[in-house]
Amino acid sequence: MLLQNYTLRIVLSDCNPSSQKVNAIADLSEDISEVLPYLNSVLKGLQYSEEERILTVKRGGHLISFRPREIAITKLEDKDEARTVVEELKQIINDTYTRREQIKPAYTSRPIPRPLDIFKLLPGKNCKECGEATCLAFALKLINDEKQLRQCPLLYQMEFEKNRIKLEELLPDS
Repeated sequence: MLLQNYTLRIVLSDCNPSSQKVNAIADLSEDISEVLPYLNSVLKGLQYSEEERILTVKRGGHLISFRPREIAITKLEDKDEARTVVEELKQIINDTYTRREQIKPAYTSRPIPRPLDIFKLLPGKNCKECGEATCLAFALKLINDEKQLRQCPLLYQMEFEKNRIKLEELLPDS
């Protein structure tokens, strides 16, 4: 087991003080630097800097940044949700560390998709079944982690299967 303990702090958003959501920082008892490239591979990280030893991922509607002795998480309801998410991450860190010999580490960031790249893979029917007025609006919400792919029922029809698979690769947490 790599990560044993942590201390949890809840912080309010500096950039949006009126937000109903909170952020959390878990101060880690151990240095998790060596597992970051493996986590980048397992969690399909958005950005990874080996030099700065920072991994950023999207997971469950949260932006999560892993640093050697800290995990920062955005868009949480409260301290209970923060504790639940950190416990899940602790388990993932320890499982990844245990299995690291079977995982190919990833030392680079994956490209961040552009909204038009996402839009081109959507059905383009503007059917509004996702709750948005247009497929372009849905693409923007996907990029901003405000919607998930499963909210577009057309993507799960056979004719759009190839596009859905490409979207799942571009947006692994959707």
